[in-house]
Amino acid sequence: MIARSVFRRRPYFSNKPSFLRLRFLIRPPAPRLVHITPPFIPTQIASRQDPSKRTLGIESGMNGADELERLLDKDNFKTWGFIIYRCTYQSDSDWEKLMIRFYKRVEKYLQYYNGLDLLARFTPTVLEVEDRSFESMTVASLRDKFNKWAVTAVKEEQEQEIDPRHLWHLKNGRYRFFIMLDQEALDSILSTPDNDIYGGFVRLVNAEWKPEELDEEELAERGGPDPEEEPPEGCTEEDVGWMKVCWGESQTPDIYYSRPPVIQRLS
Repeated sequence: MIARSVFRRRPYFSNKPSFLRLRFLIRPPAPRLVHITPPFIPTQIASRQDPSKRTLGIESGMNGADELERLLDKDNFKTWGFIIYRCTYQSDSDWEKLMIRFYKRVEKYLQYYNGLDLLARFTPTVLEVEDRSFESMTVASLRDKFNKWAVTAVKEEQEQEIDPRHLWHLKNGRYRFFIMLDQEALDSILSTPDNDIYGGFVRLVNAEWKPEELDEEELAERGGPDPEEEPPEGCTEEDVGWMKVCWGESQTPDIYYSRPPVIQRLS
């Protein structure tokens, strides 16, 4: 779950959390977050063509953990992991099961690439509200909240002064994309076996997306989605600013855009 560009190229995300402990309660209008800041020692940035330090006999660019570490080093970031908006409150126990499944998937991914050293820097953040208002919010509303949060969060979490206009230039996706988990997504994941990473989905949202303003002639030239499909939240553009991603790959690299209702997968 990790980032160059989720919708244009590939996203990379931003410590070992215990999801049972890493549950933040935001009480509007003044959200209060607790962030883990582990020890961090900057390293020299390796090239993708350099030999992998984790897997003998292959280039660094072919090792997912090497690639993640390289993107973190380019931004001089300490942590990685997406922001997750909790948009369903029907069952706390189901939510905890889901968070544990997420964490185990990330751990397994890093283990495959001999990159468990990066697990200590994995700090996904769950945002939830006491009044459950996130349940009824649209993607556009959550995007506005996220963009306001990102401006100050990057300074607090990474101890860096970054112009808000330059957040999009970051290699890490923590402040450019977020995960939206509603009841539909939760059910799609928990209805499948633990080891089925393709059987459910989450909504991965591009925080930089803005709707295009096209006249009728431009709309006609571009065509549009299948008229039998219901436009996601009324948006008829090809790029609607978010997509459904297989839950097991939502914190991993190499994600390319697919218009909803298609669920994107890597393999």
